[in-house]
Amino acid sequence: MAMFENEKQTVSGPGTVVGGNVKLTGTLKDVNDITVHGNVDGEVISEKNVSVTETASIKGPITAEIVLVSGKVNGSITATKKLEINPTGRVYGSIATSDLIIQSGAIFVGKSTTLKEMEPEEKKAFKAEEKKESVESENKSVKSASDAKKNEPKYEVE
Repeated sequence: MAMFENEKQTVSGPGTVVGGNVKLTGTLKDVNDITVHGNVDGEVISEKNVSVTETASIKGPITAEIVLVSGKVNGSITATKKLEINPTGRVYGSIATSDLIIQSGAIFVGKSTTLKEMEPEEKKAFKAEEKKESVESENKSVKSASDAKKNEPKYEVE
């Protein structure tokens, strides 16, 4: 019987590096960092960091704590701590992260959602501001309509 059968082993080491001349198809998963210089057609999963270098292209979802994109990603990205898209980076797909940095020159086409929960005070302030803007918008609409009626030309028919 294996000694570690029911225990999760944590292996420390340099992680995984996909070379510039490598084309990988399938799921790439590592508990350590993953650095991609080549092409990956499939899912990339790390419990730590994923770096997509300038020469890299990933077609598929990425999941990690921190994701740095300098190459091309065509797929969703979930970065539990931080996602940074560098000036040479191109992301086409939805993203979800707690901390998003998009540098000047980067391309992002997709939908962004936050993983960070608002503090109760922030939620109250946000909802209050949202309500205030809604009321102000309604008041402007009513005022505009009444102003329009006041300024309407009056015609008399004989």
